[in-house]
Amino acid sequence: MVKLESLIAAGEKYEASDLHLTTGQHLRLRIKGDLKALGGEGAILTEENITQIMEQTLHERQKQRCRQLLHDNGSVDYSYEVVFNGKPVRYRVQVYYSMGKLSVAMRRIRYEIPTFEQLHLPPIYKAVMENPEQKGIIIVGGETGSGKSSTLAAMIGYIGKHSEKHFVTIEDPVEYVFREVKGLLHQRELGIDFPNYAEALRAVLREDPDVIMIGEMRDADTVHAAIKAAETGHLVLTSLHTATAAWTFSRILNFFKEAEHDAVRLNLSYNLLAIMNQMLVPSEQETVGLIPATEVFINTPAVRQYLKDKEKESQLADVIKEGHDGMHSFNMSLARLISEGHIGVTQAKSYSHNPQELEMLIKVTKTK
Repeated sequence: MVKLESLIAAGEKYEASDLHLTTGQHLRLRIKGDLKALGGEGAILTEENITQIMEQTLHERQKQRCRQLLHDNGSVDYSYEVVFNGKPVRYRVQVYYSMGKLSVAMRRIRYEIPTFEQLHLPPIYKAVMENPEQKGIIIVGGETGSGKSSTLAAMIGYIGKHSEKHFVTIEDPVEYVFREVKGLLHQRELGIDFPNYAEALRAVLREDPDVIMIGEMRDADTVHAAIKAAETGHLVLTSLHTATAAWTFSRILNFFKEAEHDAVRLNLSYNLLAIMNQMLVPSEQETVGLIPATEVFINTPAVRQYLKDKEKESQLADVIKEGHDGMHSFNMSLARLISEGHIGVTQAKSYSHNPQELEMLIKVTKTK
């Protein structure tokens, strides 16, 4: 029998960000971005092993719901927390089927709420959060594993240290647990505290929040709820699975029918505060590990027209590249990481959406 304690111990020993359990294969750990297999020939995981791990990581009140979701949808997400060597360890768990065989992905969640500095995020992230009275929507974009949840946690942690607000989070599942905020905080988890996102979003404005964190923008209903909350005087923090800031805006529009696009553009032009996209790249500095490359769009009055006007929407990427008000593109961020000795040129170009532009930017930077 594979013991859950042994898996957690291996993850902690190697400081793995993720643990992967797949029927018929070895345990794999993601260490500094790379997958590593552990164990010899006798350490092949069976479906019974993985079922036992799932059962051990579920609370009694979660079991019936999670088993049903796994049966109906082929996957289920939940959170798991355990004390290891006297310290709490928390994971986001997904159990899923692949070719009919059971697998588990466990993402390590830091127990301590990270700061912007610990996440190596550029100063504009903190600058955007320095006004606790602002109202509107801040979207953190990025692909899976890009650190979106950590960034949202840092945002709430920062506000929570500097002002007394009522925070309400709507999550699937709850990842970071906030224990030290000056104000009041309620974290609501799908399946435990509410039956579905639509119900939670309908209820949230009746809970007298100042700051609302919606774990993920999932559909048109989520976007409508975020806009409504911003219009009624709330700060809304949320995330979206997109690669760039311009694509983030386009993805939001694509949730809606084309006839609704103009109205959505207008609403977002007045209620969107910022789009902050990121990706994690391995740093060549051993003490750093993974470091974010970022792209930031700030919705100032001077650039609002690029959201409002369909004809100007295609110029969003160009506005970001101009670099005003802390805005910057991924290539500008990658060039900075090169100059700071975190990554090499070849590695940076492999992450760039426009390698030729990055090469030109590096040349210009070197001549200055």
